[in-house]
Formats: sequence, C-alpha cells, structure tokens
Amino acid sequence: MQDMKDSARIQEEELSFTSGGRRIGIQAWRSQRAYSPAVLVLRGAGGADAGNRYISHMGRAVATQGFDTFLVEYFDRTGTTYATETLIKTNGPAWLETIHDAIDFLSSREDVDTEHIGMFGYSLGGYLAVAQAARDERVKAIVELAGGVDAETAAGVRRLPPMLIVHGREDQRVSFTNALELQSLCEKLHTPVQTLFLPGERHLLSAGAGLVAVRQALHFFDAHLRCSNAALC
Repeated sequence: MQDMKDSARIQEEELSFTSGGRRIGIQAWRSQRAYSPAVLVLRGAGGADAGNRYISHMGRAVATQGFDTFLVEYFDRTGTTYATETLIKTNGPAWLETIHDAIDFLSSREDVDTEHIGMFGYSLGGYLAVAQAARDERVKAIVELAGGVDAETAAGVRRLPPMLIVHGREDQRVSFTNALELQSLCEKLHTPVQTLFLPGERHLLSAGAGLVAVRQALHFFDAHLRCSNAALC
C-alpha cells in the first residue's frame, strides 16, 4: 500500500448523473493520483443515517491509499430514506439500474480508470454489489460487508469477480449463514474469494473491527485493482 503520508492528499467533490429521470448524487473522494482505480461505495438499508456514517469513513480511508472512491446515493432514484423488506423487493430493480448507470457515468469520464473498477457494499449495498457484478464484467473486484446474495442472482449467475466477504459472526440483521452461502457460490464458480469472519461482531462493526476490515479491504483492492495495472504498482 501507499505511504500514509498520502492520507491528506484527497479531494472531495459532489457529482451527479441522471437515472430514470431522477438526479442521483455521488459523493467522491479523489486520490489526486493520475488515473487511479475507481471504487464505487454502496450504503446499506439505512441510507445516510448515523448507523451508516462509518461507510463514508471507509470510503475516505480507501481514497487515502490511492483509489478514487465514489459513494453512489442510489436511494435518490426512488426517494427512499430507509429500505424496508417491502421496499427492497419493489425498488431493487430500479436501484440496480441506477448502479449500472453510475458505472456508465463514471466510465464516460476521462479521469476515471475504466479498466479497474471495484465495489464496496455494506448490507443491502453488498447484495446490490454482488448482483451488479454478476451481470457487469466491468466490475473487477468486490468487498462485500454484512450482506450476501439473493436467490435470483445465485440461481442465474455464471461468473463473479474476485471477492472479499466480511461478516460479523453474531450479526442479527443479516445472518452469518448468508456469508457462508456467498462463499459457497464463489467456490462453485471458481471465483477467487477471501473471507474475514469476525467473532463477536454484529451487523454494525465495532471501531476496532471496522479498522481491521478497512485494512483487509485495502490489501484486497491493492491485489485485484491497483496491481493488475502494472503502471500503478
């Protein structure tokens, strides 16, 4: 990884694009390195509430290490603030279309490395990241935290990019069995998969576990995004 001296050298900016006739916001943290790999960040069902703020912190942390990170506010498509199980079933297709459009938007920019795109998804965002990657070969690596794979995606998927699965063993919101099911699917597809299963951790990771998860994610993205581009290694 890069030296931590680069930690202050990130630039924050607000971007937006249109999906389904709605304006979709993107909170971006740019590494200010030329042609850095891009990582899309997807929040969980709580949207931008206090429980999800550490996802923003993780986005910044990834950016400090030489990646351009883009937190996609996919709830803007449906005006959602908190996703219930009913809303997830109803709005899931629109959110996936929005994420696809986000990748299109970022890929159209000359300052984004379209050959090295990763995704970092938490909870619902993890499910959506897996579903998007299953149908979009532009996604080269996924860090999936406290999520899993839905039955429809699992039944139809033929490929997935390299994946890091992070999950608390005591998660009461998304059962740990979901992580095991996703791991099994990756192995079935011969997808390179790493796991970080955290004893005693629940759906919202503690500060210490969150730091461990960020460090593991950085190592993973180094291996599967930055270091697949010889010019960045």
